[in-house]
Amino acid sequence: MKQLERDFDLVQVILADAQVLASRIRRFAMTEDKFVNDRSEEGELAYDAIMSPVFRISEDALHLSAELMSMLPDYPWDNIRGFRNFVAHGYREVDRAIAWKVASGDIPRLARLLKSDALEPLFGPLSMGALRGVSSG
Repeated sequence: MKQLERDFDLVQVILADAQVLASRIRRFAMTEDKFVNDRSEEGELAYDAIMSPVFRISEDALHLSAELMSMLPDYPWDNIRGFRNFVAHGYREVDRAIAWKVASGDIPRLARLLKSDALEPLFGPLSMGALRGVSSG
């Protein structure tokens, strides 16, 4: 598969997962305080449900091309990659305040950027129309 096609497919998957993430945050009526401090069984279930798409998005972001990332220079790519590595390599406890910032701020921002005109030179107007049709919450 060509890198452009791979990027396009990854962007679609990231946007779909961003939609799942936004839906779960709404479903659990999640706030920063609940996310960070609720260690009840219900709180842990909500945390796991929210972190699952966060991990998938951060994993997929690892595979985006340098060309695509260079078109969004203001996005903190190193941060999302570093967060993914921290979660993936089994560091027992993720700082929940940082995880909330990623889930509630960084990923929605990424979804907006991936739908923006910035990527039109890479994917073209017709493809961007398809990406913009993917809701992100």
